[in-house]
Amino acid sequence: MKKQKILILHFANLNNYGTGMMGLVTIQALADRYGSENIEIYCDFDGETSIDEIKNELNSKVELYRYVNKAPAKIANIKIGIIRKFFSLLYLLFYTEGIGFSKIIVLGGDDLSEYYSRNGAAIDIFKKFKSSFLTKVIILGQSIGPFNYRLNRLAAKYLLPHLEVYSRDLHCTEYMLSEFGVKLNQMADIALMDLPLQFDKNIENDILSKYGLVKDRYYCIVVSGLQQNDYYCDDLNIYLQRFKEIIESLYKEPMLENVKICLLAHTFPPFADESDLIQKLDSMLDVNLRDNVVLVKERILQNRARFILGNGLFTITGRMHAAVSTFQMGKPAICLSYSAKYKGVIGDSIGMNDLIIECNDPKLWNQGDIVNLVLEKYHYMISNYEVLCLKIKDRVESQRQLVIDALNKI
Repeated sequence: MKKQKILILHFANLNNYGTGMMGLVTIQALADRYGSENIEIYCDFDGETSIDEIKNELNSKVELYRYVNKAPAKIANIKIGIIRKFFSLLYLLFYTEGIGFSKIIVLGGDDLSEYYSRNGAAIDIFKKFKSSFLTKVIILGQSIGPFNYRLNRLAAKYLLPHLEVYSRDLHCTEYMLSEFGVKLNQMADIALMDLPLQFDKNIENDILSKYGLVKDRYYCIVVSGLQQNDYYCDDLNIYLQRFKEIIESLYKEPMLENVKICLLAHTFPPFADESDLIQKLDSMLDVNLRDNVVLVKERILQNRARFILGNGLFTITGRMHAAVSTFQMGKPAICLSYSAKYKGVIGDSIGMNDLIIECNDPKLWNQGDIVNLVLEKYHYMISNYEVLCLKIKDRVESQRQLVIDALNKI
């Protein structure tokens, strides 16, 4: 077999557990598919990322390398704005990513949307369109859109059909077909797959023991750092105060007597410093209640984070992939949604619309309504706990099969 040289993009590091999970699953699938001796994998790791650390999260030896493109960094260092824009345009028009690779895989997420950048989706799609003339380009496991800006809409309609695109939810697939007449391949979120070391009971037991956690005797709360980017609530103190009120209210629930509260940091710089957020939240809690809190503020990486999320009773989270990990291990998660991807991945794919709260509205936080909404979801979830767990396991298995099918195709 000819040695495959594959480039994976949008996998900068392991500091976002969700992105890292998708990256690890994809690398492992490629290594299993081709045989680790028949493949070289390059990723756009940043300069701080340890390749050995990533290899330690896999279950086989993989030839893994850093893909370095120095041009964007050099352009960013140009001090004069108009000159910087000129060279950025030249780079966009004349530089082509992925020369010399047998295929490019653009890792899933919601990068091809307007949630993080006005015209970033159009630029990214244009770059991949250019690359498609030299090599096979696969957009894997993406939530694409919705698009309001003209450049993004043009790129979605006329350029995206030239790429091999796998949507991670039916909501996105139907949107692209009805809005632009673009037919996508259907899959599910890559992170619904088992992680490479997910069946290592030693790792599982060690991480639970380290934090004094006993299966089904705690629940997890993941406080999203996206608040600092104007999501959810525009005031950090109010944002954390509402989480404090949620924890205090749940502490009084009879079903949660002697059940620990695990505050888990799910994302770290350069994405968001959730470690700092949960430390601040912990310091706000009553002293007696804090004795019942377990703080997981360290960066413990993907396999261990999943073990913690999946062995709790349930999760309350503003990070979608914390919910995905919880569901993947058969437990329910109350999701604090800020975008359409929750409806697609959690609502439509896993069938858990009833556990989603649309809460990217400062009024819900400023007026305290978010606390009551979370408590309502909790009471619904705990009253239907066994039924929900059975439904989750069934739906996750069907979604996993979609991912397996897509990974086999690529």
